[in-house]
Amino acid sequence: MHICYTTDYFLPEYGGIQTHIHELSKVAIKNGHRVTVVTSTKGQKLVEKINNINVIRIKYPKYAGLFALSGLKSRLYRIFRKIEPDIVHAHHAFSPMGFATAHAAKKIGIPAILTNHSIPIGYEAFKRLWNYFSRIFLLYQEVYNIRKYDAIIAVSPLAAEYIRVYYPKGKIFIVPPPVENEFFKVSASKRDIGFNDEDKIVLFVGRLAIKKGIEFALYSFRLISLLEPKAKLCIVGPYEKAYMWHIKNLVKNWNLENRVVFVGPVDREFLRKFYAASDVFIFPSYGGESFGIVVLESMATGTPVVATSGGALRKYIEKYGLGYITGFSPVKFARAVIQLLNNPALRAEMGRKCRIFAQFFSWDRIFSKIMDIYRWVMEK
Repeated sequence: MHICYTTDYFLPEYGGIQTHIHELSKVAIKNGHRVTVVTSTKGQKLVEKINNINVIRIKYPKYAGLFALSGLKSRLYRIFRKIEPDIVHAHHAFSPMGFATAHAAKKIGIPAILTNHSIPIGYEAFKRLWNYFSRIFLLYQEVYNIRKYDAIIAVSPLAAEYIRVYYPKGKIFIVPPPVENEFFKVSASKRDIGFNDEDKIVLFVGRLAIKKGIEFALYSFRLISLLEPKAKLCIVGPYEKAYMWHIKNLVKNWNLENRVVFVGPVDREFLRKFYAASDVFIFPSYGGESFGIVVLESMATGTPVVATSGGALRKYIEKYGLGYITGFSPVKFARAVIQLLNNPALRAEMGRKCRIFAQFFSWDRIFSKIMDIYRWVMEK
């Protein structure tokens, strides 16, 4: 089968969607399928190969939303006619590629599906308000292109509930994002990631943005640092310079410069070592997390979680004792982190449960579900 994935975001950019599509492509190739990724570019290279994945890049303003669609639909149409995929799978609904892919595929008669990876910030608490505004977005004719997909995959029940406003009558499958098999095998010491053996590492992984709760994490870590002198907060992920300036000012003003380490983006192999070598993983998000793949990745390495809301994994974290959900109280958040830092036996027991739970989200299990959806769509 020739599968074409379309996305506004792909390597060498760093992020959850980029990683998801890269791993999905690798697993598809391993299972004997041919893969082409159609994506955006800032550089001059328009056709390349990444890990046996054929990549076609199109120049367009990917952050321009609906304004980027004018030429994109016709370009996708020409590409699909040339490469002749058996199925097209778009990623991220509310983006130029998400809007344009189904329109171009349907003109040729190619089956097309979409994965919705996201929900808006605050959707968990303000569903009615967001659903009301979403109906206003439907005044834009291009948004109706979402209804041209043969099926939609949502990464969580919340993501399915949100996309239903735009796709009221179609089939929606809920398939969680998988975790790479390599996460289960990794082992690392604190020295492997640049720390001392006696350091107690609190890890954050993700893009530095307001909704990720970095300010909340830093405020909570002020309390942690007062009670645990060996604690270090390690922040891994990409950032915008203006926002990083604000965050570093907070660190300076709160006298945390020797306790907070900004690593920036790292490759996947090195990232796995950060997860494995850390004592506690934190997920301080303010909401708007359709799933929370970084939480699952930390679990796969045996590192327990302390989270404000927990995303789609909240009920499992609470039910199976995989960490703590604290809400937005800095005191409760700090107390939970300290409890894990000072209790190695508790960390080990939670870590063991985390590994067992994460195995239900391996790529082999999830890919078979995605292939079943492909076959269902193609046989319609």
